[in-house]
Amino acid sequence: MQNRTLLLGLTLAIALLPSDVAAAALPLLRAEWTASAATAGAVFSAYQAGYVASVLVLLPLTDRIPASRIIFGCAIATSVAFVLFPLLAYNAVSAALLRFLAGLGLSGIYLPGVRVVAANAPPARRGFAVAAYVSAFYLGSAMSLWLSGFLMPSLGWRGAALALGVASLAIIPLAKVSTDGIALPDGQRAHLDVTVLKHRPLLWNILAYAGHTWELYIFRAWMAAYLASVVGATGLAMQAAASVGSQWAALMGLFGVPGVWFGGWLSDRVGRARAALVFALCSGAISLAIGSLQTAPWLTLILVGCAYGLLVSSDSPVYSTAVTELAPAGRLGSAQALQAFIGFGATIFSPAVAGAALDLGFGWAGVFAVAGIVGILFALPLIRLVRDRSAVPAGGG
Repeated sequence: MQNRTLLLGLTLAIALLPSDVAAAALPLLRAEWTASAATAGAVFSAYQAGYVASVLVLLPLTDRIPASRIIFGCAIATSVAFVLFPLLAYNAVSAALLRFLAGLGLSGIYLPGVRVVAANAPPARRGFAVAAYVSAFYLGSAMSLWLSGFLMPSLGWRGAALALGVASLAIIPLAKVSTDGIALPDGQRAHLDVTVLKHRPLLWNILAYAGHTWELYIFRAWMAAYLASVVGATGLAMQAAASVGSQWAALMGLFGVPGVWFGGWLSDRVGRARAALVFALCSGAISLAIGSLQTAPWLTLILVGCAYGLLVSSDSPVYSTAVTELAPAGRLGSAQALQAFIGFGATIFSPAVAGAALDLGFGWAGVFAVAGIVGILFALPLIRLVRDRSAVPAGGG
């Protein structure tokens, strides 16, 4: 099982290598296409829109169809879309369409992988096992930002995107190897069953997950541009500033890797809801503060940003694990589909809403306040789960 988790995680990480080129190049894309901040945020969000558009179909299928087939087919779709992105994206509309297509494929890799890992882990260590897999999501995203920033000065944003898109083609054989021998699902339906939301603990968990993703994707979409604006204010040229900003943002995002490991470990010990609530409140507090630090010493900004990257990620495996424990029997695919639809649905809007705050003159403090306020509000239903121990499955906390 450890080998399968490693291979599935590697597949996911490589699939994400081209995903944050748009975030790294955001100042360049705005200048090249004369785009507003809201429009640029929408280009980034199109990836999540594609993800959301497909989950309601793909994830319920995993209740009857082997996850191996879905993961393999989606690996082909997302890597090909990323190869085409730098070749065919010449305005905000074409760029958004190609990122939408890439997102369609991601949905069939990530959560089916969570299902496979969770099903093969004992309850007492399930949170940690899922965290090991989810950490690949954060590793891939951080590496995407860092490599984009590293490659852009010499290759430009198109060259960087093409190089990372070609590298992502490696997931096609990896997806095949990592899913060989996966057990057949035990469900009897292959279509969405929305009645799973009648189970209130599952609904509260999904709402908190939506607040988490809202905050996380504002962090991912705008942190590199925020840091680029800070270093750009010193007189650095736009492309150089974008490169520096994306590499420092990658460092902050990389702290998500130990963050998810810590989150999964803690949730196995103190309970899923309690751990997630603490992380959500702490990351929300940083969101409310970090946008006001552009005139603070650079080291202070970086240290706060690294703490932000760790905390904003720590509850991610907690929600994913809790869904596998709270879903009604034979309906896990539907529960995961609704988690992804509602949770990632929030990410379609959050980068654009944060960009609109910037357009309206609220500055970087407004951008990240949009993240923190929503993240905290949506985490509040977890208080009910913390209080109602009877709603929590054995081993789930």
